[in-house]
Amino acid sequence: MSYFEFLQYPYVIATGIFLFSLLCAVVLNIIIRKIFHGFAKKTKTNLDNTILQIIQKVFIFIIVLGGVYFGLKALQLPENVWVYIERAAQVVLIIKIFQAVTMLSDFFIQTYIGRFFRGKDGFDLQLTRLVTRIINIALWVIGLSMILNIFGYDIGALIAGLGIGGLAVALAAQDTLGNFFSSLSIIADKPFKVGDTIKFSTYEGVIKDIGMRTTRIETFFGTIISVPNSELAKSVVENMSKRQSRRDDGAIGLVYSCTKEKIEEAMSILKDILSKEENLTKDFRVFFTAYDPYSLRIEYTYHVKDPRDMLVFLNTKNRLNLEIKDRFDKAGIEMAFPTQTIQLQK
Repeated sequence: MSYFEFLQYPYVIATGIFLFSLLCAVVLNIIIRKIFHGFAKKTKTNLDNTILQIIQKVFIFIIVLGGVYFGLKALQLPENVWVYIERAAQVVLIIKIFQAVTMLSDFFIQTYIGRFFRGKDGFDLQLTRLVTRIINIALWVIGLSMILNIFGYDIGALIAGLGIGGLAVALAAQDTLGNFFSSLSIIADKPFKVGDTIKFSTYEGVIKDIGMRTTRIETFFGTIISVPNSELAKSVVENMSKRQSRRDDGAIGLVYSCTKEKIEEAMSILKDILSKEENLTKDFRVFFTAYDPYSLRIEYTYHVKDPRDMLVFLNTKNRLNLEIKDRFDKAGIEMAFPTQTIQLQK
């Protein structure tokens, strides 16, 4: 068998087409990484970076897909098999094309909408994310309709069916729609933004994401909770990031055997400790407030300067409590605990 006769075998031709497309994809990827990425880093715009990402993630894949497609076509497969291969190739091609379109869409939305609303108290980030998600969903709905059209489904009939069953869909999705409109309300009213520390119900944490349905909050225990936007929109939410300091209240109970002088000494010690703590503001308060059933109550209030850093707050509180315990022990001031005194009379 001669060399030219060998090249006429379909499997050889198919393998050659696939290897050639793979070689082109590898060479193009190397050129982009070694040459074009260096040029893109020197430019002020990020458009060229986005285009290079599209080429690497989409165009190079399409080159390999074309090699597989034309390689299989060279095998002259049966018509019933080829129909499924052609449909599969069209579906993958549509998915990759819409991936490129959404990447471009994300770039233009984040660049121009974000630039227009920049400096609007975090409004740009929330609005950009919401608009990006809505447009991406719309684009992928178009892509899905094109895929359904490939498999012979009548898009017009599907839309008519959706119109007939629209009431049932609306009833089934009323919670989702409620959360979506609540997210619009949150973005418009701006009670908080991504990065703010909020207190909601029994939870306290940092806003990580305001989505179309839920808002994700990272608690100070390191966990992530997802709260439906409809609950946040109709509930009382305390934005802790708006405050200039973080307030904390404490109370100490002294035994009833303490004299007036000991009570005044205890208050003096508390004021001295609070005045010397550098992480606190100067507007602290110390008062003898109540005669409790088993103690004489002294209450104190102070403000930690950094309202966002929970670790600073806890360390400061820990340091104050240890100092109070040490100073009270040295002064012979006895703290109370639940006790009962029983008097027996003849």
